[in-house]
Parts: sequence; structure tokens; C-alpha cells
Amino acid sequence: MKVSIITVCLNSKKTILYTLSSVISQNYKNIEHVIVDGGSTDGTIEILKNYKNKSKKIIYTNGKSLYESLNIGIKESNGNLVTILHSDDIYNNDNIISQVVKKVKNTNCKIFFGDVVYFSNKNFNKIKRYYPAQKLNRNIFNYGNMPPHTGSFYKRDVFDKYGLYNKNFKIAGDFEHLFRLIFIKNLKFKTLNFITTRMKTGGLSGKNLNSFFIINSEILKTFQIYNIKKSLFKIIFRVPPKIFQYIFLNQDKLNKNFKFKINKLYKSEIYNKINLIQNIKKLNFKNNFILSALNLAFVGSLSRDQIKLNKDLISWPDGIFSKIYKKEVKKIPGRIIMQNIQLDKKINRILVLGNLSKKGKKYLKSRFNLKIIHKPLPFGTADEISSNIKFKIRKNDLIFLTLPTPKQEQVAEHLRVNNKYFKIICIGGSIGIVAGDEKEVPKSLLYFEFLWRLRYETFRRIKRLLITFYQYMSDIFIFNRLKNIEINIIDR
Repeated sequence: MKVSIITVCLNSKKTILYTLSSVISQNYKNIEHVIVDGGSTDGTIEILKNYKNKSKKIIYTNGKSLYESLNIGIKESNGNLVTILHSDDIYNNDNIISQVVKKVKNTNCKIFFGDVVYFSNKNFNKIKRYYPAQKLNRNIFNYGNMPPHTGSFYKRDVFDKYGLYNKNFKIAGDFEHLFRLIFIKNLKFKTLNFITTRMKTGGLSGKNLNSFFIINSEILKTFQIYNIKKSLFKIIFRVPPKIFQYIFLNQDKLNKNFKFKINKLYKSEIYNKINLIQNIKKLNFKNNFILSALNLAFVGSLSRDQIKLNKDLISWPDGIFSKIYKKEVKKIPGRIIMQNIQLDKKINRILVLGNLSKKGKKYLKSRFNLKIIHKPLPFGTADEISSNIKFKIRKNDLIFLTLPTPKQEQVAEHLRVNNKYFKIICIGGSIGIVAGDEKEVPKSLLYFEFLWRLRYETFRRIKRLLITFYQYMSDIFIFNRLKNIEINIIDR
């Protein structure tokens, strides 16, 4: 039996690698993956072009709705069994499709429903909601309820005989389709009684209050299409019982059969480790690297995916917030990095990208006795800045970036992707401190250096501090992205 998995995506760069890895890791081999991209501009298309799946079909569209795109994918597929997997979702383990195929064979049922759990951000083990298909019956549609669409599997003739999704629906097209199949056409269905899919919270249906109004109006519209009278109150009344899907969750039980391992083909693209160096003298100049400070600004930005971890990114502990991963580490201020770093003899010039004073340039010249080239950068976003960097890094260049975090890490990532050789240090304002442009931080504020910096450009710095602190705290209590990251000590 051939299985067609349909994925619709639009600007899904941050999540789709996990989806692709989940599909390609399935131990059932007769799978085709049909992906419909709606006109991505964030790098998703480049990821799809490099998708290492021999049984893939990638379709590029523009301006199509979600359900139009799903219809396109279904029409282009030719599997005996069709299922939907969104671009920020994964399968519960690598045996899911095999399990489903066993259940589907030798039965007259046309539709099959698995259970779905919802996770937050990229913490797949932290379940926020359990949406079971068990105890499913036809009557639930009377109240505007439906089985979990992401966990549904359809035999091919369902679409051939009873039609595709209604392209005029924005959010509740899945309800209308299943209502048509099960409530109106009375097709046979079966529950699989195991979790098939892990779905990211905060999707289209749960985006905001406006989404809630659209869903309810479209559910009401479904009843009207089939001339069934239904009050809006009765539809809205379906919501309160769903609260039990969010409480009393047995995390251990729901995670019992969960297994997600990044496919070896994607280990370089999906990296979930912080490489921590505690002795800067052991930094290896024979390899490419990006060196950056692990501090509040870094972890706050990391929690919002504004910084991309990769094997070349190395962090030094810089502040109290670096202790969330390794409590025994000691802070290394950026000025100490500048004073203690020992360059390889093959480094023959230093390029400073960003701000550099005359004092700073003079300090670098005397400290390293090398040619110093200063390249000022324009104001703007990291993408705008990166687009203005035209030069190629030479093998024996050392780059200092003097931008704020996360902008300097984002520019460094651009340089990493576009250069064969790179040795980059995201040094922020530390050159100014060692050069005497700025007073050194008092020892009493060693772990709270960000407070010392508030004495000038106070409003801008307070705003930035509050934003990053909010990002950090919201991750600790809500998103749990940072807890999933491993620490790799590289200088032992």
C-alpha cells in the first residue's frame, strides 16, 4: 500500500526540517511526500530543494489558500492512503505509518483517526493538550466538534467520490469536509487508539480571538450549506468541555511511545547543542568557528529562534544567565576574551565589522600586531546589514563583529553560510572597554554587567533588557525551548 503524506507550507524555515526529518525517518518505505509551498520568502524553498527524499513531489504556488493548497497536493498524489502532516508537526515515532497501514488493511472503513498531542515551541516532550479520537461518534458533529484532523488518514476513493476541501473556507475547511463525509454521507470510520501525531500549539485555528470568530462562523456556515438549522450558541457551547484536553495530562503515559531522533541526513541543519568553552586559550583556530557570549541577550534571543545553533557556534559564559545550563561555570567578561585570546600564527589580518573607534583600532594594532581593516555597517535589520556585505572571507582572516546581540549572531550566520572559511568573534562593545572608550565594569557588578551599562543610552538599554528578560522568563514558564538544549563542553 502506497501512502501519500501532504504537507502545505509557507515561510516554515524554523520548523519544516523537523517535519521532513520525521517523514524520512519512517520505517515504512512505500511513502510519497507531496509538499505544496505557498510562496515562501524566508529560506523554506532552499530547504525543500535540498530535501533528501527520493519519493518527494514539491509544488510551488502563490496566493493560494490553505485548503486550495491541500487540494493541489491531494490531486498530485497517487497513494492508496492519504494523510496530512503540517509543516510544524511530527509523527509520534518512526513506526507510525507502518502501524496505520496494518490497521487499514482488510477493513471496509474509509477514514481512520489517530490521537494527537500538542507541544509548545520545539519541546516535543512538553505536552500542552491531548486530543483523543477515542469514543468518537457521528453525533459530535451536531455540536460543532470533530475528530483530530491532523491524525486522520483517508483511503484514496474518499476524495475521488466525495470531493476535496471547500476552498472558500479559511480555517474550518477540515470541519466541513469531515462533516460532509461522516455526518452527511455516513462513511465508515475507525479510531486507531494510539497517538499518531505531535502538533505544534498556536496554529491557524488558535492564533487569536479573530480566528475563534472565523471558526465558529464557518462551522455555522457548514450547517447552512446542508440546510441544517443550528444556533451559534450551541456551536460555541462545544468549547468548555474541551478544557479537559488541557488539564490532568499524564505526561509519562502520553510520552511512553514517543521517539523522535533527528535523521542523520539533517544533523548538520538541526542542531540543538550549545558548545561551551571555558578556557579561551584552547580555541582552535584550525577550524571554522563563530564565538559568542552566552548571556541574557543570547538566551532570550535563542528562546525566540532569533539565534540559530550550529556545530560552528561556540559560546563563552558571560553573566549569571549562563548558569542556567551549567551552574559551576565562571563568568568570562568580553574584555577578558580580548586580553587572553591567542591567535594562530597563520592569521594575517583582522576585519572589524560594525563600530570601531580610533582608540579601538590602535588597541587592536598594538595587541595583535596585524593589519586592521574597519568596515562600518549600515543601520537596519540583520538581513539588511547582511545584504550589504559583499566581500569573501579569506582563509587566514579573523572577523570581529561589534553589533548587539542577536544582530551580530545573525550577521555571523550569514557569513558562515556564504563563506568557505570563517573565524568570527561576536565581541559587541568589548573592544571599546579594553581600548579605554568606556570604563571597566566594577568587580561588584561582575555578574550584572548589564546593569552597569544602563548609565548611558539608558532608555534604549532598559527597553532591550526588559524585552530579553521577558523572552527568557516566558520561555522558562511557558515555551520551555531552552530546557531542550544540551550543553557540550569543548575544552576539556
